[in-house]
Amino acid sequence: MKIFESILLAELNLDLPPLTFFKIAEEPSDWTFILQLHAVLECALSRLLEKRMPEDLETTSSFVSKLQLAFELPELVHDDHYRSFLIALNFLRNRFAHRASYIVSDLRTVLQEIPAHRRDAVLLSLAVGVKIPDTQEDDPRNRPERRKFILDMPRFTIAMSAAYALDMLSLVYFVHLGKDGKWYAEEFRAQLQDLLHDPRVLEFRRTFDREFPDDLSSGSGG
Repeated sequence: MKIFESILLAELNLDLPPLTFFKIAEEPSDWTFILQLHAVLECALSRLLEKRMPEDLETTSSFVSKLQLAFELPELVHDDHYRSFLIALNFLRNRFAHRASYIVSDLRTVLQEIPAHRRDAVLLSLAVGVKIPDTQEDDPRNRPERRKFILDMPRFTIAMSAAYALDMLSLVYFVHLGKDGKWYAEEFRAQLQDLLHDPRVLEFRRTFDREFPDDLSSGSGG
């Protein structure tokens, strides 16, 4: 399954209109962009845990506790790089949410104002979707590229990493058996096919595939 399709499935699973995730990147406000992106990924985490955990998930669980539970699943236990991305995104979301002046600040300013002792680690984690072909995510050779991308194109870079993270969560949700014994991919297959033939989705995908011929349109960065 290609990443474009897995994100459409994630939107269906979260009761979002098609292409919602992709349109988040078009939000004029960086504050809105980060908070909406975080909300989608947190809801995707919650849905995954509802499907896979043997006990009911407490609705009051924090984002960090949901992350801890999700990344104990056997399919995610080795994906430390995307766990780090989600931790960094949560850190960035909290900085936006807890300082009123950031409502009108741009993303570059907020990133530059991260405390120096944490800044580089956060920037590298937010740019996890950037990697040199044929290298692993933890290859040190990727670090200069990640720093360049996150500083030059912060919104694009974070959106790309978030797309890979959502793809990962969506695949684990739909491809693996749930605690109720269901394979959810079959349940949503007909709806996905309808979406893929929707004129709006077809037009958007043509643009998407042109811009990301060998990247997001071809599969996960993980």
